[in-house]
Amino acid sequence: MTEDVTEHSVSEEVTDVSRDSPLNGPGVPPDPAWFEQAADEAPYARHVLTTPLHLDVADESRTNSWTAWAGYTVADVYTSIEQEYDALRTRAGLSDISPLTKVRLSGEDVVPYLDRLLTRPVGNLEPNQSTRAVLCDGNGCVIAEGVLFRLGDEEFRLVLRSSHLDWLRQSALGFDIQLEDVSGTIAGLSLAGPMADSVLRLAGMEKPAALAKHQGVWVELGGMPVYLSRTGMMGGLEYELWCDPADASIVWRRLLGVGQKVGLRPVGSAVRNIARLENGVALEGVDYLSAFTAVDPSDALSPYDLCLGGCVDLDRSVFNGQAALRKTAESGSRNALVGFELDLADAGVGGPICNGDKQVGRITSLAWSPTLQCTIALGLVRASALGASDGFTIKTQTGENIPAKLTKRPFLRFS
Repeated sequence: MTEDVTEHSVSEEVTDVSRDSPLNGPGVPPDPAWFEQAADEAPYARHVLTTPLHLDVADESRTNSWTAWAGYTVADVYTSIEQEYDALRTRAGLSDISPLTKVRLSGEDVVPYLDRLLTRPVGNLEPNQSTRAVLCDGNGCVIAEGVLFRLGDEEFRLVLRSSHLDWLRQSALGFDIQLEDVSGTIAGLSLAGPMADSVLRLAGMEKPAALAKHQGVWVELGGMPVYLSRTGMMGGLEYELWCDPADASIVWRRLLGVGQKVGLRPVGSAVRNIARLENGVALEGVDYLSAFTAVDPSDALSPYDLCLGGCVDLDRSVFNGQAALRKTAESGSRNALVGFELDLADAGVGGPICNGDKQVGRITSLAWSPTLQCTIALGLVRASALGASDGFTIKTQTGENIPAKLTKRPFLRFS
């Protein structure tokens, strides 16, 4: 392998454009050396930032369609959106979620620290349980939200879409805790769909059938230790598998191999985005800005603006943003992130949300839902406009007003 890497050094890649690579067009088998970093190659000279599963993902890709996620290059579409969506909703889909930020928190004061940081307490969380975690600044505006796993009495793992490690460390002053970004030491896979249980059983796991939502358990897959959790954002039956990066390829190939019997397919970011919208899940950086990245303070949103009031417990000891959130709870939020259904096949028409001739909000994300046979969207609307249940329209770039039906989230409901 050393000779292979040396043969395809940076200088040769610049001049030798005839050799096979995933960038030469659809149907070209990936050259493993394309994704490897030569020993003498500077980090800034890399063409792509890869996850532990990148070579396996490239091997499954038939489109060479990629997208960026937190600086990593991940598959957008493997075969086609139609095939991947059908697998996810009727059988099972497998995804690479390794770009998620993972932070390990441990120490004697870890529970008081998290109680001070999050909008609801964690003391009652049992080991191997997880909960939705919302982090706010002093003004009660959302910095980030994700999932918090309790792995032991004094050990937690916080999973977010973006890194806020510097702020987490600053907030830890005065607490006896250890914070460590373990993103590079943990690979992540998502297994979702009605046949997900069957895939895990075929892979030799019996425990998942008894695993309740938000619970986790250590299992063995192909001789590799894997932390399996009933978490995810796509709705329905979903598992997330967390393992050592060196074991990730074995876990991926094992699941795809046994899953062929029930129609398991790899699923890219395009279909994951449709599924999370159907489940009514908002994403940081897409549907809302972190309080740290909002240039205009009015663009920073509270949990109540994002309809996350259920994640806020005001009647307890002091936590970040508590006073501001109490005022918002009493007076009402300025905005609401709500769902809309549009009788429109083209999902690329997002624009201002109007009620009558007044603009009352904006679309934050939208997609065509094959199950609902309509375009679904999330939109941030002024709370004062929600007294009207109808009369909403979306204004397109051509000036056309498309009727929009206000709809409860999630759009799809699963048993």
